This record gives sequence, C-alpha cells and structure tokens, in this order.
Amino acid sequence: MIEKIPFLHRKKMYNIIIKDDISFDALHYIIDVLIDQGAFISEMEPSDLYTVVYEEIRYTVGVDGIDIMIVCA
Repeated sequence: MIEKIPFLHRKKMYNIIIKDDISFDALHYIIDVLIDQGAFISEMEPSDLYTVVYEEIRYTVGVDGIDIMIVCA
C-alpha cells in the first residue's frame, strides 16, 4: 500500500510517498542528496526525476514541493 508519511529532516517537514519499506538512514541520505542537487529550489520543474543509490539499492525519486515520491528501481 502506498502511504504518505510525514518525515522531519534537519528541522524541516517533508511528505514521503513510498510503497516499499525503507530505513530512516536511507531517507535521510536521499533527502541530503536531493538538497545538494537543488531539488527543493522553487525554480525546479516538479516533473524532474532523480536517481539516488544508497547501499547498492537504486531509487528513483520525484519531488513536488515538500512531497518526495520514492520508488525502488
């Protein structure tokens, strides 16, 4: 079941949308990578997809405002 889960990272709230289980460490890492890539800058297109690899697992990630959609690739 796909769920929308509120998640606090560095004193900022995000909504995580994911079907599979994921560790907190992986979520923190993915959000850090997204921040480094400028995914939350308002000029970015919401349709942009990001690929993030964490512990040999590849994730495809979409960002729309504070909503982060994560799919295991």
